[in-house]
Amino acid sequence: MNIKRLMMITGLCLLGITTWAQSKNTSTEVKDYREVDGKIILEMVVNGVIADFVLDLAGHNAILPEYVEKLKIDPKVEGDFRYDTFQYKRVPVEGSVNVGSMSFGNSVFGNDVSAFLLKDEPYLRELGVAGVVGGSLFANVVLTIDAKRKKITMTNPYRPSYMKLDHRVTISLIPASGVMCPIELDGVAYSLLFDTWDDGVITLSATDFARLSGKYGEDARAGIGYSATDATSKSKRVEKCHFVKSDLEGVVVVENASLPRSVLGNGILKQGIVSVDYGKQKLYFQPFDLEEVKDEVTDAGNVKVEPGKLNPITREYFLEHVYDYRKSKEFEFKGDKPVVIDFWATWCGPCMRLIPELEKMAEKYKDQVVFLKVNADKEKELCGMFNIVALPTVFFIPVGGKPIVEMGATPEKYVEIIENQLLKNN
Repeated sequence: MNIKRLMMITGLCLLGITTWAQSKNTSTEVKDYREVDGKIILEMVVNGVIADFVLDLAGHNAILPEYVEKLKIDPKVEGDFRYDTFQYKRVPVEGSVNVGSMSFGNSVFGNDVSAFLLKDEPYLRELGVAGVVGGSLFANVVLTIDAKRKKITMTNPYRPSYMKLDHRVTISLIPASGVMCPIELDGVAYSLLFDTWDDGVITLSATDFARLSGKYGEDARAGIGYSATDATSKSKRVEKCHFVKSDLEGVVVVENASLPRSVLGNGILKQGIVSVDYGKQKLYFQPFDLEEVKDEVTDAGNVKVEPGKLNPITREYFLEHVYDYRKSKEFEFKGDKPVVIDFWATWCGPCMRLIPELEKMAEKYKDQVVFLKVNADKEKELCGMFNIVALPTVFFIPVGGKPIVEMGATPEKYVEIIENQLLKNN
């Protein structure tokens, strides 16, 4: 065996080992999304309130005015934006607000999130959403969109294992977390802004469209703001569209003279799976049938709650056994025994001092009270739902009742609550 071939085989083996190791050390969260009129609709948690938002990776976080009060936002506190309007599209705004907390699942979370206050966007109201979530909130994860399964996967720090390592390109990030992707149209190189709002595959500015050869085709339409459609002037079917490692067929490119930047629209999501790695500035794209998609799913059923123990639980366990806030706005306790839930974190000194005390209580009230704990760093959605901003926070839930919420490490007081409010009427 010659040296060159040996080196190639060794390299492939190392690549396989590296890929396996990365997949085993990658945290993964998979969430469903809805699609309405071609738009990606995400179920967000804003200040403890569940609300639908449109995903616009080329946009900003933005709220419709009628949702400010519903989402518990103080209209007097302005958001901390470096700009006074949208960067890459024509969207009327009337100021900004500060959103206390905003999350999508447990992987995407922000405190004191800046959001534009939209002036008048009737199309968003037709979609039935509260506003728009931009790319900045996803900057700390690898975001994968699978339009075939209608799923969004958030991984950290690596891409999902089913995304091929060699099916990637280097991207550049521009202000407001915009992602610029390289693409070739009839042999001409372009850099396009990835825009999950735009309904086409490719929409070019007047300058970029003029670079395409051949005659113009029939008129087409493409969006430039949060309205249903906006007229464009020309369109052209390109003979060759090369994106990452794929040659896409039948791509019609349209011109929109109002665009400040040419865009790669959500039509690309119908062609394959897209992963955006903001940290490493890479974009992955591959056809749906290139690799079998297998999600790294965490089995919530593995959570085992034992009497006399302070048991760690997940969001899934909370929804199934304590209270499912997706089905009812009013707290409806599911348990048949009183529950104590400690929201804690490893970096919280008072939390670490309280845990041994709660473990003693769990043993003392064995078979009478169920003791649970929630890691606030891992269960961000759960904390967001209940506006937990200070740790430790402890819930005392009587059978058939609502949580008694206490903050701080005061074990003597907690014993009193258990005796007089959880057990007295149980």
